Amino acid sequence: METESIIILLKNVRKGKIRLIGSDVLKLEINKTPNPVRKSQLLTLLHYYSKFLPVNEKVKTRSAELAAMGFSAFDAYHIAFAEKGEVDAFLTTDDKIVTLYSRNSTSVFTKVLNPISWLQEFL
Repeated sequence: METESIIILLKNVRKGKIRLIGSDVLKLEINKTPNPVRKSQLLTLLHYYSKFLPVNEKVKTRSAELAAMGFSAFDAYHIAFAEKGEVDAFLTTDDKIVTLYSRNSTSVFTKVLNPISWLQEFL
């Protein structure tokens, strides 16, 4: 189901119904991917993003706050950027991130959903 929901998401991006926002940290994380095939696939997906946000002090401070809640360093940055970009939702297929968000939802200022939940809520 997650794969199908991601395909639907990307189709809606191509139609202009949805915008994806990325960050310099997303690019860094992709570039650290050790598997060259997977890295190439992820780099291709960057073409779907309409905007990339740079790191600044507010994002660094916020990511540290999120890390203190238990989010990994990369995940904390991704969520901090999602908050900065005022997105409708940060999407992830990582159930641990969604569970951690559920425990801290009053302190996280953007929704964190898996793609299936996002489809049910937003489309």
